Amino acid sequence: MISIILKILKENKDFMKEMGWIVSDASSFEWWGGLKTAHEITISAFLVQMTRWESVVKVINKLREKQLNKIENLSKLSVEDLEKEIRSINFYKTKARRLKAFADKVAEEGGLENFLKIEKRPILLSMEGIGEETADSLLLFAGNNVIFPQSEYLRRVMSRVLGKKLTKSGAKQIVEEKLNKDLFEYKLFHAGIVSIGKAFCYTNNPNCDKCFLKPVCRKYNYETL
Repeated sequence: MISIILKILKENKDFMKEMGWIVSDASSFEWWGGLKTAHEITISAFLVQMTRWESVVKVINKLREKQLNKIENLSKLSVEDLEKEIRSINFYKTKARRLKAFADKVAEEGGLENFLKIEKRPILLSMEGIGEETADSLLLFAGNNVIFPQSEYLRRVMSRVLGKKLTKSGAKQIVEEKLNKDLFEYKLFHAGIVSIGKAFCYTNNPNCDKCFLKPVCRKYNYETL
């Protein structure tokens, strides 16, 4: 089933682009909304929580113009100065504090490239504002590590497609067991499932008729018999 879903996702790259995921070379950073660097991906991961992506992109562009789109450069700012740079973002004071703490830790650990390693995952998880999904998404898309993020979208979509009640960790385990340990496949599957979750597979009243996984979805086929 996982291989069939992966094939369907490969056929719907344009849909994923509409949802903000740019299917590209395995190691490209542009998967993450077309951003250019691991630094921009990481900064956006803090900013996007409870905030529209369009607003985040505007701030990233502004930071890029000021050469503040690198984590190490943000560590040189005070929290107050960082607040000014991201003031248009929801909860900017909290996010400035979290981003500053993260930037300081990255500088302490020898730079972002060194920090976004699987062995650093416990440190990532210890930081305010970073849960398991964010940590693993950063390790995958910014660090190019072959690690699959668990998420509520994954749990919901896979539960319905497979016709069984899954936990987040259970859904992740199924995917990791069936997918090749391949960076491109991990990125494509995560991006595709998140896109489907956002566009069709709502918590209540899912829009099954428009979902391109409906031919293989047990929930859809069982309920429409």
